[in-house]
Amino acid sequence: MNFRYLIVLGLVASATSTAEAAEQFFTYKDWNVQVETVDTGEDLRVTCSMWTGGDGDPTVGFSVSNGDALPPDFFPGVQLTERAIRGQATVLQNGQTVNFVFDDGDSATATVTADFDEDGFAFALTDFPFEHNQRVLQAMQRNGQIEIIGPGGLVYTASLNGFTASYRKVAEQCGFPAEGVVN
Repeated sequence: MNFRYLIVLGLVASATSTAEAAEQFFTYKDWNVQVETVDTGEDLRVTCSMWTGGDGDPTVGFSVSNGDALPPDFFPGVQLTERAIRGQATVLQNGQTVNFVFDDGDSATATVTADFDEDGFAFALTDFPFEHNQRVLQAMQRNGQIEIIGPGGLVYTASLNGFTASYRKVAEQCGFPAEGVVN
C-alpha cells in the first residue's frame, strides 16, 4: 500500500466517525426557540432551548434534551439567567431569593446561584424547587408577563407573548407531550 492511500483512508474514516450537527431557529412573538440535532453515530441527540430577553438584558427560559427525563413525568425548570460584562458583578448574588410574580397574582420563589464562567464573566441563575416546575410553566402559559423581584426590587420584566407556541415547538422537537402545561 502506498502512504498517500493510507492518509486518504484515515481522513475518510475520521470524517465518517465525526458527529454531525444541525441547528434550527424559530421566533414566536417575544420568544425564541433553538433546536440542535447531533448525530453521534450511535444515537440522535436533540437539544431544545427556549427563551425571552437577552441583548444585554437577563433571559428567562430553559433547555432540555431528548435524553433527559421529560414530561409528563418531569417538567423543565425555568431559569432567569443574568450575565455581567468582564469585571462587573451581577445584580443578583449567590444564595439570594427572587420572586416571579405573574399578572394573575400567582408567584413562585427561586434561589440564586452566582459564580464566574470559564472566561471570568460573572453570571447568576435562578432555580425553583423541582416540585414547582410544572406550576411555574402553567403560570407562564396563562399570563402575559412576569415581574422578577429580587432583594433590591425589580430585576427584570419578561414578556410571555409567544410562550405557548414556543413550548409546543420544544415539545414537538424534543419528543414530549405539551399537555400538562398547555391546555
